[in-house]
Amino acid sequence: MDLTFEEFRDSLASRSRRAKVLKRDGRHFFVLISQQFSKEELGNLCDTATAIRRLDRHVDGRDYLRNLLRGARIMNLFAQPSTRTAESFVAAADKLGATSRLVSDIRTSSFSKGESVEDSVRTLSSFFDAIVARHPDDDFGARASWALSKTKRTIPVISAGSGKSQHVTQSLLDFYTLRYSLAERGGVDGKTVMIVGDIARNRAARSLAYLLTKFDKPKIHFVSPEAHAPDDELLAYIRGHEIEVQVHNAIEPVLREHGEGIDAMYMTRLQQEWDKGSAAGQPDANKKLGAPDAFILHHEYRKHIRPDCVLMHPLPRVNELPDEWEDHPGFVVWRQVRNGMWIRAAVFATVFGADAEIRDRSRRLGLT
Repeated sequence: MDLTFEEFRDSLASRSRRAKVLKRDGRHFFVLISQQFSKEELGNLCDTATAIRRLDRHVDGRDYLRNLLRGARIMNLFAQPSTRTAESFVAAADKLGATSRLVSDIRTSSFSKGESVEDSVRTLSSFFDAIVARHPDDDFGARASWALSKTKRTIPVISAGSGKSQHVTQSLLDFYTLRYSLAERGGVDGKTVMIVGDIARNRAARSLAYLLTKFDKPKIHFVSPEAHAPDDELLAYIRGHEIEVQVHNAIEPVLREHGEGIDAMYMTRLQQEWDKGSAAGQPDANKKLGAPDAFILHHEYRKHIRPDCVLMHPLPRVNELPDEWEDHPGFVVWRQVRNGMWIRAAVFATVFGADAEIRDRSRRLGLT
């Protein structure tokens, strides 16, 4: 691929060009941004995740799954701490028979010696068959993908969180959970979703918002501190897809006015690790963590929402979603966690070209 990095990165923002840099043989190969998936592809990913989940319930199904990627080796390169996401990827690879290596302290790697991203990922591609990368730099995943796309040994790169920009696989598992939770109410089309927290810096919240633009006329309510409100670029993108979006600076007024019409709430913590005085992506140990009162979902707000309102959180949570909500009928946070393993297994199956076979086998056995 004869592109400069700037041309590669610009292609990601173009509907007409991004598939050329992110796909191989018609399938997603580099998984970097939520916008790269069509509505149909999202459905296929969810169906693949469900097929894997149901096959895994049976001994024969587990044996079948664990032969699919036998011999494949996955490098999980985590320059930011996240036990949950890292272990989710390790478990997902294990479900399909691949082996994993986790590097969670880049001080032990050549990055600490000043090695370039390009040289580092080319070296890793000599030993591994895919790279999962989490990094405080917004462009790390894109630069790694660009560097590998120019080599004779191009391997998939899957972003596990890039700076403050996007967390594509988190949005995929969030969508999978939302789709399942809303299945009996017609799915995601036309639904109203409230996203609460630090929208400007929360990559999971931003990625979910981008995914919602793939559906028919959903409505989005952002609730965030003014200093961390969604930026104009994100709002313009959403409105450019003819989606109604409103921005608020406190939870309670939104619930009083719109609570009965809200189908799902996506709570997130404030991203205080990015505050001045903190190292990039690392919290300040001396600073009290947590959201101010206006962004806490207090238990008494339950009277404003329907019992079937879906309640989600990407975790970790601090004080914004109190434990008292766990008995709410729509609380699906722990389902979200487990769904991360299934959807990431589906992503691995997709980039290695095994997803259609998994879905077909599941259908033949009457599991989907």
